[in-house]
Amino acid sequence: MISEPELVGGDPFGAPGSGRALGGPPPPDALGTGPEGEVPARRTRPAWLWAIGGAAAASVLWAGGLYGYTALGPDLGGYRATGNLCTETELKGASSALGTPRKEESTHQESRHETLDHAYCSVYLEPTGYEPDTDEEGNEVWSLPSVDITYTLHRKTDPGPEFDGVVLSRNEGLGRAHEPRRLSGLGERAYVFEQTGDGVVIEVLDGQATFSLWASGGVDPETGEQIGDASDIEALLVDDLRALMERLRS
Repeated sequence: MISEPELVGGDPFGAPGSGRALGGPPPPDALGTGPEGEVPARRTRPAWLWAIGGAAAASVLWAGGLYGYTALGPDLGGYRATGNLCTETELKGASSALGTPRKEESTHQESRHETLDHAYCSVYLEPTGYEPDTDEEGNEVWSLPSVDITYTLHRKTDPGPEFDGVVLSRNEGLGRAHEPRRLSGLGERAYVFEQTGDGVVIEVLDGQATFSLWASGGVDPETGEQIGDASDIEALLVDDLRALMERLRS
């Protein structure tokens, strides 16, 4: 005769591992309380799980910060694009030494792109009392002192690592007669080159911005004599360039 199963060791019809014996206390309700409002003991999470969770959270925060920096791009140091570089350039120092800027002959060019902004300005300077010669048709024939400036704002990449190489190779290609000299107190890094004859070139790196200034004296078409000497006014040109840089950061 088969006897009824003994109800020992739990409910034979319960789920495996349920651990609830027949007639035992009911499971906690939806609020997590047992009978008569008793709160069952909670399992303690191992310490290594908290450590892993903290490291993962820190990694997420770091990655988010890196993404935010990359999305925003490099710090431009306050520099901005310009619609007309000639109107931003005063050239007080060059004017005092070489002559009054001839605004009507100045030329400028600007271009913008998501990676960089580029601007160029060329200005002629007319010495006091200068009278140009004319050709057979009455057109002016002259070679006045001039100042040319380029300004590039790099919006995506750092121009610093390539600055020295670009500057040195460019000026070597133009046949500079003298070795470059480092200038202090102008931007992050700066060089000056003396041209053969009457000119000077100043190259500047300042964070994400680069500048080039070319200054040259003119030649009197009638006498062939030099008009002004840009190589003698290096300090004035440095002041002019510094003033332009401050203006483009405003």
